[in-house]
Amino acid sequence: TGQREFWTLTLKVTPDTLIPRPETELLVTTALSLLPAPACAVLDLGTGTGAIALSLASERPDLSITACDFSAAALAVAIENAKTHQLHNVSFIQSHWFSELAPQQFDLIVSNPPYIETNDPHLKQGDVCFEPLTALTAGQDGLDDIRHIVQTAPHWLASSGWLLLEHGYNQGTAVTTLLQMAGFQQVRCLPDLAGNPRVSLGQWLAT
Repeated sequence: TGQREFWTLTLKVTPDTLIPRPETELLVTTALSLLPAPACAVLDLGTGTGAIALSLASERPDLSITACDFSAAALAVAIENAKTHQLHNVSFIQSHWFSELAPQQFDLIVSNPPYIETNDPHLKQGDVCFEPLTALTAGQDGLDDIRHIVQTAPHWLASSGWLLLEHGYNQGTAVTTLLQMAGFQQVRCLPDLAGNPRVSLGQWLAT
């Protein structure tokens, strides 16, 4: 248990949560640039400490944000972080991705899902030694959760809504291909500060 700075917030972290990393701030800046004014509905999938949802909430009090995580322990940390920063425009739900959400449509869905390959040797090094594997790994190619999100998100996106996904430095082409195959438009991949492909996004134009 400790603290980590993310965006303008000091967040509590525990062994039940992924430790927020600076490169994930690209998701926040991109989301803020895409969200129209005024009030919009946003979904943060796999919220962990609440880093993304709470950063957006702090910048845009008009947003209605839903943040979900399948880990009750992680949600407890996120709720505590929301109370610490007195951010009241985020609702927290225990859900495995979309499974427990009531039918609704979001203007933007954002996620930093697990994207590391199950057998990646880096899992035994650095910070990741102290983080839950379920928040890190997603199958043999690391794309199991991203595939599920890309395929399911259109049912939850308003027309012209956006899907934003963080992924590994070597997964940009794979993720943009998944988005295009699922029917997303304006698909592109953005680099992080180190120049590595880090966030892919697409817009859902309902027909």
